[in-house]
Amino acid sequence: MDDLPSADEQHADDQAAEQQQLAEWQAAGLYDPALPGADGRLALLQWIAAHGIDTQQMVAACAAHQLTSLVGDLHLRPRPTLTIDALAARTGLTVEALIDLRRATGFPPGDPNEPIAAESEVEMFRMFGVAGAFFSRDELLHFVRVMASSLRRIGEAASEMFLRDVEAPLQEVGRDELALARANLGGVQLVDSVTGVFEPMFRLLLQATTQQTRRARAGEVDYSTVPLTIGFVDLSGFTERSGSATPAELLEMVVGFESTALDLVTEHGGRLIKLIGDEVMFTTVTPTEGCAVALGLLRRAEQWGVPARGGLAHGPVVTSGGDVYGSTVNLASRIADIAVPGEVLADDAVTAATTEYRFQPAGRRQLKGFPHPVPLWSLEP
Repeated sequence: MDDLPSADEQHADDQAAEQQQLAEWQAAGLYDPALPGADGRLALLQWIAAHGIDTQQMVAACAAHQLTSLVGDLHLRPRPTLTIDALAARTGLTVEALIDLRRATGFPPGDPNEPIAAESEVEMFRMFGVAGAFFSRDELLHFVRVMASSLRRIGEAASEMFLRDVEAPLQEVGRDELALARANLGGVQLVDSVTGVFEPMFRLLLQATTQQTRRARAGEVDYSTVPLTIGFVDLSGFTERSGSATPAELLEMVVGFESTALDLVTEHGGRLIKLIGDEVMFTTVTPTEGCAVALGLLRRAEQWGVPARGGLAHGPVVTSGGDVYGSTVNLASRIADIAVPGEVLADDAVTAATTEYRFQPAGRRQLKGFPHPVPLWSLEP
């Protein structure tokens, strides 16, 4: 018991360690007590150190202007410790297969001697190996590319949401590094619970997609194509409007257009394929549903004071990776290109398959990529 340090001795030791730490941070260029905001920087460094992060890591993050993100970044993904050879040994996959999977997810092979994977990622790669027993290499890699692309978009959306709703307001009230670092960690910690949403949502969406495909393929025996209505609608005054709009107004318009398109397509049992700037591409099982979506988008555009136009075609399409291809898709796109603002044009297949809408003859048009003039019809509002 006599060997235990007294309270005064412990306090002196703590003070000495604190002074040594301050000297280390000063020598590393992380802290200067003479600079404005020194107290805030010191509080930030102490908070980071309390999370078990050393000075070397702080210096590297500071050089990259990411000091306030350091704790959140390490919480998001632990430091990689496994080289590709070690990962192959742990998963039973070949190095070549791992390189293919990394490329499919958007990452280059990298230096074989550098760690590329964390312990928490071993099971993910092992599951890819299990899936390889059921699916061909090409189909599996294609699926991984689609999944990675979709998840990257989710990640970008989450990052944008944090920047606009959390970081920007903190910057406006004054740069408080510790508050920003805590907010960053809090945002990353949400990932721990948000990922729990993915599985039930994936199952729900997979069920919906399966049911839609079955409805579209009713009576079909050809597995190479699916009969669908393809629609394109674009905001024909978008370029002029965006040129004079503020960033906030432009963002509101784009998000509003995407939200409206998604709501309308969903309401009518279809699927939003993609949104490229001022143009939305969607599919529905029936032409009647496609007409309803196209007209709904035109009406919403009118409310914004931006004229829109659209094109519809119905026929067999090739589906791959969540996208659609083929002459029906090309036809719908070309039809939309020649429609005038406020108009939706459709092909014969659309008009022949719906009795709920009326059409006016729009003549035979020569469309790029099609050898013969195509008879078109103008959809009445």
